[in-house]
Amino acid sequence: MSFGTENSIASMMNDLQVESELSLVKVIAVDDIDEIEIGGFKIEYKETDSKFDVPRWVAHILVEKNLVKLADVGIEIEVINAISKEKMLGVHRLSELKPDLYKKINFLLKNLRSKLDNNRESSLEYDKISTSVYDLINIRINKIISLASLPFPPDDIQKLITPEEYLLFDTVRSNIHEWRKLMVGDEF
Repeated sequence: MSFGTENSIASMMNDLQVESELSLVKVIAVDDIDEIEIGGFKIEYKETDSKFDVPRWVAHILVEKNLVKLADVGIEIEVINAISKEKMLGVHRLSELKPDLYKKINFLLKNLRSKLDNNRESSLEYDKISTSVYDLINIRINKIISLASLPFPPDDIQKLITPEEYLLFDTVRSNIHEWRKLMVGDEF
């Protein structure tokens, strides 16, 4: 069954993924790094422990080669804090998330997944973080669907949700509106 929005959702999610891969992340050199070029992106000489920004896709390659580590390791705490805030607020209230939170989470989980090969510590860390992320996502999905079903959602909804969540909100809201119209007529 096709609802006619699959291609637009896939296209928009792809655009968000491309934007994420091109966004800059802060990394820390594990050792001295000689001048290198990765896929046309040039990195000048960096000393051990120096911090610098690179596109996310370059950071992934540098992390895989054990040349750098991610400087932003507070994502786990951000997720746990967000879960706590969501639980304290009511069903129709969302806490504000940083617009790039899911991009950071995705990047972190990809890096942890790449280190899972028989590494118990990485496996436990991955399980812990992914469980928290799923908890946050499920809480937020429930609230977003609830808000999307309201005749008048909060005016500040776009400020409170990430671009990925807004795509979900807008799609669900449109589908609910169309369904209601079909069920009860044009007056709704």
